[in-house]
Amino acid sequence: MVALLRVAVQLPLLALVFLYGILILAWRILRQHIFQHHSGIPEIGNLGKTRTLRQKIDGTAVICGGSIAGLFSARVCSDFFERVVIVEPEEWLTSEDGMRRFGWEQEHKRTRVMQYNSLHGCQALVYTGLRELFPDLDDQCGYSKIVIFPADAANFAGTPIPAPVESYGGHLPKTFVCSRAGFETLLRRLVLGQGNYSNITQIIGTVIGVLPESDNSSRLSGVKIRRADLHIEELDASLVVDCTGATRAGVKWLSQSGFGNADVLVNGKLSLQEAKISFDQKLHYSTLICNATPDTLKKLPIPSDQKLETVFYLFLEDDVSQGRRLFALAKTDGDRIIVFAGQSSDENVKYESLEAMRSLIQSFKAYKDPIPQWVFKTIDILDECQPEIHASHVRVPPTSYIQYHKTANLPSNFVALGDSVISVDPLYGQGCTKAFLGAAVLHSVLFAKLKAHTTELPTDFSEQFFKEQFNKTDSFWQVTLIDQRLTVYMTCMSVTDYGIPSTTPLPGEDLRIGSLVRWYLRRLQILATKDAHAARVYWDGSMGFGTSIDIFHPLLIFKTLFNAIIYYG
Repeated sequence: MVALLRVAVQLPLLALVFLYGILILAWRILRQHIFQHHSGIPEIGNLGKTRTLRQKIDGTAVICGGSIAGLFSARVCSDFFERVVIVEPEEWLTSEDGMRRFGWEQEHKRTRVMQYNSLHGCQALVYTGLRELFPDLDDQCGYSKIVIFPADAANFAGTPIPAPVESYGGHLPKTFVCSRAGFETLLRRLVLGQGNYSNITQIIGTVIGVLPESDNSSRLSGVKIRRADLHIEELDASLVVDCTGATRAGVKWLSQSGFGNADVLVNGKLSLQEAKISFDQKLHYSTLICNATPDTLKKLPIPSDQKLETVFYLFLEDDVSQGRRLFALAKTDGDRIIVFAGQSSDENVKYESLEAMRSLIQSFKAYKDPIPQWVFKTIDILDECQPEIHASHVRVPPTSYIQYHKTANLPSNFVALGDSVISVDPLYGQGCTKAFLGAAVLHSVLFAKLKAHTTELPTDFSEQFFKEQFNKTDSFWQVTLIDQRLTVYMTCMSVTDYGIPSTTPLPGEDLRIGSLVRWYLRRLQILATKDAHAARVYWDGSMGFGTSIDIFHPLLIFKTLFNAIIYYG
């Protein structure tokens, strides 16, 4: 009888162990597939391979736009094309000021980059990738006093999430801290200012159209450029790369030349006009850049676990009833302190003084740990010392997506990347990651498609590029469509935007989409404040190193649900 009872108890336990083993095996197989096809890490690891390529295409890659995505693209194309030309509208960027050692000393400001004077951040994946493209990255960062440090800061509504230092063997991947101006100027100097890539040149002008080949309507022969003196000229191109950012000028160029039109749609493909989808989280940015003196910096009550040169505090409010609200305080390049507030709201919210910032964060609701007193004291000291303050306000445009991977009748030697394809919620620091992954995909497809003695790109080049870029970057967007791709795309950008009352969703959708996933993500973040496994998954996702299935590890699901039941709140 005892033996039968023992068997009756053991069999269910053995079945559970067997079932758990099957779940873990299935999870690992699926994760490996997602890692290879949807993570950018394999592409980043291959970036250096192009240096052994014996012959480049005897032609010109034309990069339309010289901001971050354009500079990434130019560097990649320099390994494959005899000539690379960046067409940039702002003339001062060809001067010494455009590659100045210290970005904060620039006399000019970007007029076409709305966030040039706003808070800027990069995920650690970007730094990891840039080191593959630019061997002298660390030296140039040091030259410009851009600090490189382990990416170890994270919290949930004020409660710290421990950095996974131990699981990374004591060496967290690094990132750097600098302003948008500092980063873009560094990148421009790396690409154009050191003489390392002599086949890259930059000209001043605006691309106003593309030129189809006369004897092959599926290819482009070049672009049409309006120079600063309004003179129109044509430039031959073996490859055209749209890096015009949120203006997405490529859509206009292609439409005017008869590409992507509805007359030739096949296999369920879209026209260019149908390919754009958009929603609006109504996000407002307020940034105060305080030019502090060395004496003022010495007075700041920096906590013992941080250093002045990398001090950083971020608070993303858990309660969204007031519209999602975020606060950040950070030391950036130069003797400058950035005080930042972001808020999603139907109103035109602005915070244009230190006192306004202080009043705002006093109303924030913390999960457990309130905003520390050193943050308030830092604001008070800055206010008392009355530094020169540069204030900026940005109404972030709606988040948009040009679904080129679904678009019919595109030229075979045209690609687009960065904000020209997808604009993401800037609060998560994914913008540079998205642009870099696009450039990494460009490298990968060029390397795979080009053979020795090739003189032009293959006929399926554009199609293959947009397919691969979709695989690597679509997860930044696709979580808005929870009902369609729940099992595959689970990062935390648009799914959280749909949790904001002021968000205007995609046509035909409502804000209830993804509510269960938002609940789970919130509980996972709470668990991450005290569980090493959850903390590692959260860190990997926030720094670009994770996969979309990491948060659905069977054990992590169990721990998250168990924690929610036992400590519900």
